[in-house]
Amino acid sequence: MSRPLLSQREAAAACGVSRSTIRRRREAGGLPGCVQDDERGWLIPVEALLAVGFRLRAPAPAEDASAPAKNVAARTRRPRRRLAGISRGCGRSGSGRRY
Repeated sequence: MSRPLLSQREAAAACGVSRSTIRRRREAGGLPGCVQDDERGWLIPVEALLAVGFRLRAPAPAEDASAPAKNVAARTRRPRRRLAGISRGCGRSGSGRRY
């Protein structure tokens, strides 16, 4: 089973580069096996993209989606502790502070 042929736009999106990067590589002969289609334009074999060093992006696993949330919690821990200390100090009598 052969890998699919991608349009220049699809190849650019799959590799994380611009369409002009794909076009320049194709025009320079750096992507062997490209064919022109009347409906989709130039089609680039996935094998050609991999052969010249492009890496196809894969969707991130579902568990990685929670990583930014953990980062946010870590970054807000210190300010939350500080706010807790301030609010505890607000109830003290004789502190000399008026709010």
